[in-house]
Amino acid sequence: MRAFLSTFAGASTLLLLAACSGGGGGSSSPTYATSLSYTNPTSGSYQLVQDPASSGGTLVLDLVGPSGAALSGVSFSLSADTSKVSWTTPIQNGNTFNLGSAPQAFLTKVSGTELQGAVAQKGTGSPVTLGASSVLAKVTLTLKSNVAPGTVTLVDTSKGATLTSAGVTNIPLSIGSLKAQ
Repeated sequence: MRAFLSTFAGASTLLLLAACSGGGGGSSSPTYATSLSYTNPTSGSYQLVQDPASSGGTLVLDLVGPSGAALSGVSFSLSADTSKVSWTTPIQNGNTFNLGSAPQAFLTKVSGTELQGAVAQKGTGSPVTLGASSVLAKVTLTLKSNVAPGTVTLVDTSKGATLTSAGVTNIPLSIGSLKAQ
């Protein structure tokens, strides 16, 4: 009877450990994000909207403005959580401004978390009137490795401006929500 009780007690302990995952089984691997998900802003005159070229861990955003606005150039400054994403090909000219031959008014700079960009055609005498499909500039973000799923900070640093025949006007950029998933 004593042998039965000690065998029963030992078997019960093993069953209890296995049921509680305390049996020394393997550990679970951390889950990392594999793609970026962006929701376009719902309001604002100048917006960053997702470009159809976005795929998986690469997010391309188009800077668009209000139809009917007459512009010769635009500048902007964005900040992103660079522990989760990196700026790739910092900016590209959109389909709106004709930059002409060199030298061109096309500037980009990455400093820490901040991306600064400016694109303009030469002179303000012949501004471009924006249409529904006008893209002023493009920015691209790439998801870094080993990033946990969740919100990724992407904000306007309030340094944006447009160049018109009347001069320079400060503009806010509307930015949607960005997630790593």
